[in-house]
Amino acid sequence: MRLYLRLVVALAAMSMLSQLCLSTPLYQVRRFKKKSNEEQTQIYWKKIADEELTRAIRMKRNTNVAKNVILFLGDGMSIPTITAGRIYKGQQFSRSGEEGWLNFEQFPHVGLAKTYNVNKQVSDSASTATAYLGGVKTNYKTLGVDASAIYQDCHSVTDDNKVYSIVKWAQDAGKRTGVVTSTRVTHATPAGTYAHVADRDWECDGNLPEGCDSMKDIARQLVEDEPGASINVVMGGGYQSLTSNATGTEDDPLDDEYGCTRLDGRNLTQDWVNAKKKSGVNHAFVRTKSDLLALDTSNVDYLLGIFANGHLQYEHEKRDKKLNVPTLASMTKVALEVLSQGSEGYFLLVEGGRIDHAHHDTMAHRALDELVAMDDAIGVAIKMTNERDTLIVVTADHAHTMSFSGYPDRGQEITGLAGFDEEGFPYTTLMYANGPGFNDTRPNITAEDSRDWEYTQLAAVPKDSETHGGDDVAIYARGPMAHLFHGLHEQNYIPFMMAYTSCIGDYKDHCHGGAEKAVPALTLILLAVSTWILS
Repeated sequence: MRLYLRLVVALAAMSMLSQLCLSTPLYQVRRFKKKSNEEQTQIYWKKIADEELTRAIRMKRNTNVAKNVILFLGDGMSIPTITAGRIYKGQQFSRSGEEGWLNFEQFPHVGLAKTYNVNKQVSDSASTATAYLGGVKTNYKTLGVDASAIYQDCHSVTDDNKVYSIVKWAQDAGKRTGVVTSTRVTHATPAGTYAHVADRDWECDGNLPEGCDSMKDIARQLVEDEPGASINVVMGGGYQSLTSNATGTEDDPLDDEYGCTRLDGRNLTQDWVNAKKKSGVNHAFVRTKSDLLALDTSNVDYLLGIFANGHLQYEHEKRDKKLNVPTLASMTKVALEVLSQGSEGYFLLVEGGRIDHAHHDTMAHRALDELVAMDDAIGVAIKMTNERDTLIVVTADHAHTMSFSGYPDRGQEITGLAGFDEEGFPYTTLMYANGPGFNDTRPNITAEDSRDWEYTQLAAVPKDSETHGGDDVAIYARGPMAHLFHGLHEQNYIPFMMAYTSCIGDYKDHCHGGAEKAVPALTLILLAVSTWILS
């Protein structure tokens, strides 16, 4: 009998402890203070609205010609990612976060872009790059070609169906050009500026299929062909795609899963250096952050920086491990220093590419941290440029399936828990529709630390890699003619708008004079017609 009572007491204690664990995930309920207790008053919100209304009323259109254009591309930067990233950024400074702003969210003009491609409702980064860089929507996983090219059919790529990007349009106008990325420089987004292939994965010769030996892989197109060979600044990862003798280290291993292994015995980085020496231009090839920051950029016209065998390490890894790898912000700063020396202006693409990779792994914390790293780079660009002559555009190529669900309290840690389901099990604020975070049974995540960098959020459908989403993506813009991003656009509208405001490509003859305050001719015509109608 005594043993029986002990068992009853023990079971009751275990039950109470279990309920306590379910209802009180202590480390998960961390909250940050709100900005002000004034939020409880009507006067506060009227003041906030009046301030915003005043800014809107006083806003004037900037109709200058854009001498410079900078495109920031957050790979996979869906609107929920932006919202969560805003909160995450604020919480890094012990604020609640909801009331804050990312740097680019303070831009005066905002639009949306439709991200579908010719044969898929939900697109990939190659087909979208062809749209927002080349102005042509195309087929899934094809790059720098129109939709007459067939995926994985190298013989379907011809001179007639190649799509040239705004990088070439800018070079033809005498401007300097640059590409900065946290991915491999041969990856879909950066390759969209210079390559033409029927399969985005043909980054080096080791991935080319049989019967396609006569075509150049993406890495060779960067170094040997135009416009790749004439890009003034190229920085990112992908050393093993460019060099046959690449070796790995503990902090920078070879990427045997998604990377490409060069088999032809060539060292394309050395070929790049040799070509620049032969041309007699000032150039530099760097492999580390130390080398990059030590450059005298006033004496560099061409810069190649390759800082990893595969993609660059995540930003938190650079910090935690003190790696000799530059941040996206520091690469952007150096790129602008080199590009701004050109008298005719420049076009620069900066990609926050690893937002996408973290999402594919359903690691939301990493995705938000990468977004904030890109926002830091945008902050650098804002400080180094003038809104009078520089158009800055921030957008994404596609969305992801991450959701932002209820009902966490105000200021609750964005990477933590939202609440409890009907059975008393906790769930995180950020979750995915599919991905590696799927479980056959509903797990009790009370004891798990969702703030860990490698924590995988819950997912509804099992997938080895979470998929992209088909949502529209946001476009933020400031600078000359930024108001032309004004509503819902087809994604291929983006490069044409940038070309129009900088008078390059098909719009090179649409500017009068060429002075900094010149207004594109179409704008003058529209103003004249409007005046005549109203008179």
